Amino acid sequence: MKKVSVIVGAYNAHDTLARCLTSLVHQTLEDIEIIVVNDASKDDTWEIMQRCKAQFPDKVVILNNEQNMGCGGAKNSGLEVASGEYIGFCDSDDYCALNMFELLYNKAKEKDADIVDCGFYVEAANASTISTPDEAEGILDDDKRKKLIIKGGYLWSKLFKRELFYDPQIKMRNDVRVLSDNDVLKYMYLHAKDIWTVKEVLYHYSDAPGSDTKIIDVDKYYESIYGVMEGTYNLCHNLPTYEAAKEVIESAQLVWYSYGINRCIYDQIARLGADESKVGRYFEGLNEDVEDKLKKLALLKKRVITTDYKDNKFLLERISPIDIRIMQECDRRYGEKCQG
Repeated sequence: MKKVSVIVGAYNAHDTLARCLTSLVHQTLEDIEIIVVNDASKDDTWEIMQRCKAQFPDKVVILNNEQNMGCGGAKNSGLEVASGEYIGFCDSDDYCALNMFELLYNKAKEKDADIVDCGFYVEAANASTISTPDEAEGILDDDKRKKLIIKGGYLWSKLFKRELFYDPQIKMRNDVRVLSDNDVLKYMYLHAKDIWTVKEVLYHYSDAPGSDTKIIDVDKYYESIYGVMEGTYNLCHNLPTYEAAKEVIESAQLVWYSYGINRCIYDQIARLGADESKVGRYFEGLNEDVEDKLKKLALLKKRVITTDYKDNKFLLERISPIDIRIMQECDRRYGEKCQG
């Protein structure tokens, strides 16, 4: 068993993959494996991976997905072969400090930690941060779990004990372009016994133009919203820690619900203007495809949400009155009158 497995999904990564892999193959941690998954790229990503494998045969594992599975599917392919005591991730357009995984692993062993987090630099914002607040660090209780869920974060700044992914075994959602691991991160926060931090900036997040998070296609965006809502519920609702964190999780679910509705009726809002008095008109004259999307979304919301909008204080802190009115109108038209 390796100390750490780092999984890298790569799709059309010609411009950034060499830099990413250079930062990984030269990690100061001994006994590390770098698992690189080519997600059916159309450029020379696979050839770059092969050259890296030839240079570092004892450290690099390369996999070739014949069909594009999205960033979640690529991670699943990596998880199928990972042998590490701990599991980490890196996006192909990002890169790591050379001592990142040594520092994270040493902290993990010191604390026998389930999760270790570190600071990261966001290129687009020219700012550094860490997603784990000081007050949420340590052995997790209900209050700390809620703080972590509110703060959010990313898989790629963290190291996870192997058992979190394999006992029981969980998988990312395939064919997703955004929010692919948000449900998994919430599951980790609810499932892990503790989280610790290395308070150094060790990961460089580039958010490159053209990356999956930049998609605007309505169908793909809608599928991502629907998937993360359903995925979060399916992964989390049976956990013993879910009930105490339900209000926070449902506030996130409702924000995604709002995003999904607003994307579907974007043209109507743009044409009529953002005005609470016009909310009903946003839903008039929609084509059948959009109405089907809204009905499906409203029925999912009805299944996974139990708290009323006005009773969820976390939601009221995050979303505007007009967006709540839009959700209520969507409920009325497509949720309350439908029986599934």
